[in-house]
Amino acid sequence: MKTKLIIGIASSLLFVGCASALNSGMYSNSDSTLKVETRTVNYLTDNNDMALYTFDKDTNNKSNCYNGCETKWPVFYTDINKLNLPMGIKTADFGTIKRDNGAMQTTYKSKPLYYFFKDSKAKDTNGDWAKGVWHLVELNK
Repeated sequence: MKTKLIIGIASSLLFVGCASALNSGMYSNSDSTLKVETRTVNYLTDNNDMALYTFDKDTNNKSNCYNGCETKWPVFYTDINKLNLPMGIKTADFGTIKRDNGAMQTTYKSKPLYYFFKDSKAKDTNGDWAKGVWHLVELNK
């Protein structure tokens, strides 16, 4: 069976403005209304549209998510020889590592890939920027 990786699109909110800079007079603006801007990113998902993440504390081809971490961040593993990739994504960017516990894990550009346990349905991205160290696998447009 082939595993299909696709690119999903997420919208996240980005607040514009900095209260301390406004208060210090560094920026002058007669209208103190803050706005919400939307940015759209392309990110990697599995064939069920479940988002894939990386962990800043991992090193190239080495996971550092152990001791209960993998309960909240289950590892993603698939046979990379059977990947069905979207246009513009190269098979050469994927690899497989053997984790310290013997389990296998798929990597993207040498970074181990994970799911997030709070992503309960397709296209959820609840793990993006969790604790400042977990991130969607963002792809160039």
